[in-house]
This record gives sequence, C-alpha cells and structure tokens, in this order.
Amino acid sequence: MSRRYSVAMEDARAPFVVGLDVGSGGTRAALYDATGREVDGRKHKAVHTFTTGADGTSTIGADQVVDELQEALGIVLDGFDGPVAAIGVDTFASSLVAVDADGRALTPCITYADTRCRAQTAAIREELGEAELARLHDATGARVHSSFLAPRLRWIAEELPDVADAAERYMALGEYAAHRLLGRAAIGTAAAAWGGMLDRRSGEYEPRLLKIAGIDADALGSPLDPSDPVPVAGTPLAERFGALADAVWVPCVGDGLCANLGIGAVGPTTWGISTATSGAIRVLVEGDIPELPGGLWAYRVDATRTLVGSAMSDCGRVLDHVRATFALPEDLAEIDLDGLLGAAPQDSTPLVVPFLSGERGTGWRDGARALYAGVSASTTPEDFLRGAMEGIALSFLRIADQLRTVGRAPERIVLSGGMTGVVPPWLQILADALDAPIDHVDIARSTMRGAALLALEACEGAEPAVPPVTCRVEPVAGRAEHYRRRLARFEALADLA
Repeated sequence: MSRRYSVAMEDARAPFVVGLDVGSGGTRAALYDATGREVDGRKHKAVHTFTTGADGTSTIGADQVVDELQEALGIVLDGFDGPVAAIGVDTFASSLVAVDADGRALTPCITYADTRCRAQTAAIREELGEAELARLHDATGARVHSSFLAPRLRWIAEELPDVADAAERYMALGEYAAHRLLGRAAIGTAAAAWGGMLDRRSGEYEPRLLKIAGIDADALGSPLDPSDPVPVAGTPLAERFGALADAVWVPCVGDGLCANLGIGAVGPTTWGISTATSGAIRVLVEGDIPELPGGLWAYRVDATRTLVGSAMSDCGRVLDHVRATFALPEDLAEIDLDGLLGAAPQDSTPLVVPFLSGERGTGWRDGARALYAGVSASTTPEDFLRGAMEGIALSFLRIADQLRTVGRAPERIVLSGGMTGVVPPWLQILADALDAPIDHVDIARSTMRGAALLALEACEGAEPAVPPVTCRVEPVAGRAEHYRRRLARFEALADLA
C-alpha cells in the first residue's frame, strides 16, 4: 500500500473504525482512522480456502470463519485502547448456513461457487417458464441460478432432509457471524439481496420464491440498512474486546458493494471493476431501474440505492489454473509479460472461454465449463496464458455491453484487485477490449476499506480521503474491432460450454 494511503498511529485521527472482510482466500481485519486510511501495523489476515469437489461442492466452515474473525480482531486491537466507534463487515456474497433452534450451524457455509443444486435450478426454471422467470428477475434483480438461495434451499430439502427438518433459520455467513459474536443475527439489506430472494423495490422477500424454496419469510433474516447499526455494548464481543464496548456493528453486506466503495466507484457514471479470485463490474445507482437486462443483477442497498452489474466466478482463478496446467513459472515475472500481454492481438491466439466454475453473468448456465479453441501444434504455454487473459477480458466485455444499456456510458472506470498486480500488462488487453480508459487504483485491501467506509458513515467527523490512481491505461485505437470479432466466436463457444 502506498505510504500516502496509510497512516502512522501517531498521525491517525479519531473516530477509529474496524473493517472486517471475509473473502474467498482469507479473513481480514484492519483499523482505520477518520480519513478511511489503514493505521500502520494494525491489520491481519487469516488464510483459508474453500473445500471443493467434482460434484460442485464449495464450502467453508462457518464456525471456522467466526474463529478467524475473533483472532483477527484480537491481533488488530492488541494494545489499542480505543475507542472504536464502528465496525463494518463484508463477506463474499450469496452464502448460506443452516442453523438449528439452539443457534448451532447444521451445515458448513455454502458459498456462491457451490453448484450442487444444478438439478434443482433446472427444475425450478422448467416449472416457472420464461415469462415468470423474467418477472422474478425484474423483481429481485437476480436470476434463478445455483448461486442463489431458492434452488439451494430446495436442494437441502431434497438431498439433506435431516438438515431441513432441524433447521430453524437460514443465515448468510455475515449474519451468522453477528449471531455468534453479538447474540443477534443482523443481516444487511445488501447481503440479503445477494441471496436472490429480496424484492429490489420493496425490500421484502418475494412470495413466489419463498414458496419455491419451501420456507416462510421468518426463516430468513429481516434486512437492516447501513443506517441501522447494532450496538456492541453488552454483547460477547464487547466483553472480549474492551475497545469495542462503545462501537456499533454495521450489518454485514456483500463484498461487491464494499469493493466499489473502497475504490471510490460510487456515482452512476463510475464503474468499479474487481479482479480477484472472481471478477465483476458494478455501478451504484440512485432510484429505480425500470428495465434490467437479462445478464445483469441489481441488488438493493437501501431505500434509495441499488448496486447493478454482473460477475464471473473465475477471474484470478483462471490465471492460477493456466499457470499450473501449462507448467508456467510460479513467478510470472520470469516471462516477458509486457511483450506477451502488451502486444497487438493476433488471430492465432487460442480462444479461451474461462468457465472453470460454471457461468454466472451473463448467461447464468450452472453446468458450463471452460473451453480452449484454436489450438495447434505450435501453441505454446505462453499462448495459452495470453488466450486466457483475453478470455477474461471478453467476459468483462459481455457484462459491459449490457451495463451500457442501463444508463449512460461510464465517464470513468476504476479497477482494483490482486490478479492485476500479478499480471499488470493485462490491463492493456482489458482497456482495448472495453475500448475505454481504465484507472488502476493504488490501494490494497480495497474491499475491506469499503466496509470501513460504511462504518465511518455511522460516525461524526469522518473525512475519507480519495484513493490514489497508480496509472491510467488508454485503449489502443483499432484493437476493439479485433475483440468484437473474438467476442462473436466466444459467444458461439459459450453456447457449447
């Protein structure tokens, strides 16, 4: 992180807040001051991985994450007298934990990438028909897809009947963490919306989806807006950490919202792009979206704001897969990345459809898998890397095309994410494909910073600083036409994936 964007303890200004971020690769915590900058030395990450399987399993222990949060808080707050004014929390979105009447987890946390409910998803789609599917998409801003709760809950009922019989509540991961740490299962509106069952206009659960899932609304948490924080005083968390005794806990939201907030992508003409294990383009808009394209989601944040965009399960994961599969160097700096990824595009590059974990946006096909096309005897491992990086850019282009129909073209595109740090020249491919300049924001842990900014909204005297831009990458004239042609072939292959 740039020195300009962190602050030494002696220079930090109250109010202080804590950001908590549970992502695919770990649980993080950090202390932030009134400017929204990390306080030097007060951060921690507990590394974790999802448990995965060939059947589509993607889970992580819910109590493991709670333990990680407590560990991280202990390290960050060690020796800090406080007070901490607020705690902001985000987790990976669309998570599910079945909980019994005694508040114990009956299942591990089922993650967004779990596709074991593919059969239930297909059955629900068949039952509903195209007209009703379109209505529900418009109402909830989400598709009937294995990432969301309705088919997942039906899968539990059909495949895990003992769990369904014993379940008193179904919680999102951040909601379960609040239940364990505070004694109150607080879920933010944005996290509830990311389950795919919340009406984006009314903020109520959609009756038809509740019926499909086989549950009543009281089996799910009542959503709380960011303006409805929960006092920490008198909770187990306050007993354990004195610095938090006077804090408020901002109900957990999905990581996508925080990713945008953390990099300053907050206006209706500023797109935020994330390039981590998964990837997404999002824009935070005010008011209603009368017509939502079929490939996008729209998640209610509060009574006035909606986060619109689409995501892919495989972004940085594609880079890791290609590096391992084609025996590329562990340190990609050993390759001439500037020459490989910064060069003009070629028709001879393999065309890669990077659906390693199924397709989310824009086609939402659970069973889709990755494809490589245009491979010859002369294709090298480096060619596969270039093709994979182009495939990720084309996945973003598909989302961008639909997002442009929602409102005005973006005046600014802001990007952050760990994958970009591994292959910086890839930004040129993305700018060329989108045919738009991209601002690469110089800030680590930007999603956690977004959670901290939500916490600062609950505080007086907060003055968040503007994230610095590392570089602006301009598109090279003429290259967009090449990627348009590639996109047509990409879509044809995606139909076969």
